[in-house]
Amino acid sequence: MSPTVIDPNQESAPDLDNAGQSAPDDRPTAAAPGTGVAVKINRAEIEALLAPHTIDLRTWLKGILSDEEFPEQDAEEMTIGMLASILLAPTSEQALAALNLERAKQMCGEEPGGKSPVLMITGARPMKSTIDGGAACYVIVEATVLDGGESIRFTTGSRAVQTMIWKHMAEGWMPFKAMLEIRREKTQAGYHPLNLIAGV
Repeated sequence: MSPTVIDPNQESAPDLDNAGQSAPDDRPTAAAPGTGVAVKINRAEIEALLAPHTIDLRTWLKGILSDEEFPEQDAEEMTIGMLASILLAPTSEQALAALNLERAKQMCGEEPGGKSPVLMITGARPMKSTIDGGAACYVIVEATVLDGGESIRFTTGSRAVQTMIWKHMAEGWMPFKAMLEIRREKTQAGYHPLNLIAGV
């Protein structure tokens, strides 16, 4: 005998004597398994939950200009950024794709002189970083690959890239076309910095 599904919203107790029998057409049907405890949550509530991990434009600029070392590498702290991308995804496909959040230097081939495809930068979410000895902040960037129209998200802790995106957001110049580029020249600290250059 199949188990009886009890509807918590039903005013009267279920008829246990007739459990397992087919219900008349006018009786409410039970919810699909796994959906009875589902609680709907809107985007504003999700944004509120992410707020402690997200920083505003002023705090973002302070982080970029801080004296803390920016090692010119992609952010290693991906957990909150990945969760943010999943929670804010408008479709199942985009939520699953968030698990493949790309890193900026990977898009350039990881080699000095490497460049990404031409991108249309459409948005960014600056995040706090808690990595010891790392940058004060990093950013999750939303973009479209112009060759093919694929929507992507990638992360970077590069000070130069963050500053460029901050400027465009602060001035209302979004969206804008650009490419990521790994500089051939090393910094004094021995890094090949990541830049954002005009898209061609």
